[in-house]
Amino acid sequence: MRWTEIIIDAGPEATDAVGAALYAVGCGGFEVREAAVPPAIAGYLPVDDRLEDRLGLLKDALAALPGHGVIGAGTDLTLRYVEEADWANAWKEFYKPFRVGRRLVVTPPWEHPELAPDDIPLVIDPGMAFGTGSHPTTQLCLVALEDYVRPGARVADIGTGSGILAIAAAKMGASHVAANDNDPLAVRIARENAAANGVPVEITDALPTGQYDAVVANILADVIIGMAEELQVLLAPGGVLLASGIIDTREADVRLALEGIGLNHLETRRQTEWVALVFRQEA
Repeated sequence: MRWTEIIIDAGPEATDAVGAALYAVGCGGFEVREAAVPPAIAGYLPVDDRLEDRLGLLKDALAALPGHGVIGAGTDLTLRYVEEADWANAWKEFYKPFRVGRRLVVTPPWEHPELAPDDIPLVIDPGMAFGTGSHPTTQLCLVALEDYVRPGARVADIGTGSGILAIAAAKMGASHVAANDNDPLAVRIARENAAANGVPVEITDALPTGQYDAVVANILADVIIGMAEELQVLLAPGGVLLASGIIDTREADVRLALEGIGLNHLETRRQTEWVALVFRQEA
């Protein structure tokens, strides 16, 4: 498959907003190129009949950023066509092991970091899927999972991407983890990552069924709002919802939607311009 590499100039103050714009139009992964001159972000879209419309939406989103107080974001798109194998190899140049939270160490399969006895390694090859663990939204969820997932818990991961959050929950001792993604490529990549980590995670393209002690939805504000009632149905009595992928300007909207269906707000976690909201279902 051929992919379009989209390069957008973006200073440090615009990184998250430009990344969110790429993610919103369907980029499964994006790369922050801090060493480039000027600094830039690269995202990837498949070359198909939706490409032209997606690029148009992306240009509109970038043009609107100054109106939201975002500075340092370019509006020009530099395009390059790459084969999937070339894109995958490019990850190896910048994706290195790093720590998240108290015990989690995210690493690609081609690296072998030194681990402390109680460290939990998450071996993740993102392929073309969103979720290396480097983005603030993913890190917020990983740290929250450390606090809320107990051994034996049932966990659902909505919009799993690379599978990193589902795998983390399984390695923290969850007894059953179900995950979904509407992108067939992400489903395949997440399954491969689960196998590489040696954890049993049920990964499909359909929304999980049943009830769970923890549900994590690291997606986008509008998607969370649109499926608020579906997320609530998945929560067992006393269960917690970890909602992330939310830019701070949409925090109030998401909170209003979830409190409006009866979920109790427990806490808000922040990292740069991103927030994760934690709610509990009435017992």
